[in-house]
Amino acid sequence: MRHQISGTTLPVLQVTLEAGETLLAEADRLSWMTNNVALHTTTAAGGAGGLFGVIGRVLSGGGLFMTEFTAQGGEALVAFAATVPGNIIEIPVSPQRGFMVHRHGFLAGAASLQLAIGFQQSLGAGVFGGNGFVLQRLTGTGTAFVELGGEIVSYDLSPGQQLLVHPGHVGMFE
Repeated sequence: MRHQISGTTLPVLQVTLEAGETLLAEADRLSWMTNNVALHTTTAAGGAGGLFGVIGRVLSGGGLFMTEFTAQGGEALVAFAATVPGNIIEIPVSPQRGFMVHRHGFLAGAASLQLAIGFQQSLGAGVFGGNGFVLQRLTGTGTAFVELGGEIVSYDLSPGQQLLVHPGHVGMFE
């Protein structure tokens, strides 16, 4: 899988798939693709384990359905455009490195990724913080692409270090 992120205010992610390679995305995120891409829309993709897995994904801001884009007969192109001004970033996901992502943040990624509901640890975050309580938990193995609205300010915290942030301003964290 090769990719290119282009644009500034409303970036576009273009992914080139090798024959037989599959990319996973929310069902409504496609912008354009070549005609040799097979689409398979299902509730089972993205690690949804049964009815509760699908409901959890929906509650976290994901869709009921996920789409698998598979290149057939050679290289294929699939593109996704940002829905709000901001950035599209690439993140490596592994069993030792999962992420919590804001609602609607997952754009696309390897078919081996799992997207589920995640909660912040504090009930007070949900009661007083609004959107920040329910997040998308991104796990598995592979490359993921996340859409973040606005400007990005990143912090690498030392062990034990804390940073208190309004939940509406948290795009993602490990």
